[in-house]
Amino acid sequence: MKITFPKIGLRTIKTAIAVFLCLLLFPNEPFFACMTSVFCVQDTVSNSINMAINRGLGTILGAIIGLTFLILCRFFTFEINIYPISKLLVYITIGLGIIVVIYICNLIKKPGAINISCIAFLAVTTTHAFTDPIFYATNRTIETLFGIFIGLLVNKFILPPNSNKA
Repeated sequence: MKITFPKIGLRTIKTAIAVFLCLLLFPNEPFFACMTSVFCVQDTVSNSINMAINRGLGTILGAIIGLTFLILCRFFTFEINIYPISKLLVYITIGLGIIVVIYICNLIKKPGAINISCIAFLAVTTTHAFTDPIFYATNRTIETLFGIFIGLLVNKFILPPNSNKA
């Protein structure tokens, strides 16, 4: 019985190069740049560009809406001193924020950005709500944009995929 292993393809190598470059640029916190570069190295340059648009737009939109809703949440938390009620209002506000995020993505005809917009929104409003959310949202957006840029550059200029597939 002969065992055959799949070849390591060019897309795999280009993805590794993109991640390596992100690690060089962001040695302390490379996760979002690396993750985005992995998503942006697609089977065609056209698909990479489409993914990049959805990732970039989704991150920016989710971060901005998240910051806006976080300001509202802090207002509710500050104004109402009964902890369970203020917490419930925060949760309701975040739930409403998800509706707004999805609605805006559909309104601008970018349904491919819905998932990442919701993730960015939740990251800003839940994970980093008690640190500096503006710093977090800005850093995450910058890292994501660099990951997009690196993924696109690597896919476009390091042995680009056959343009017939585009």
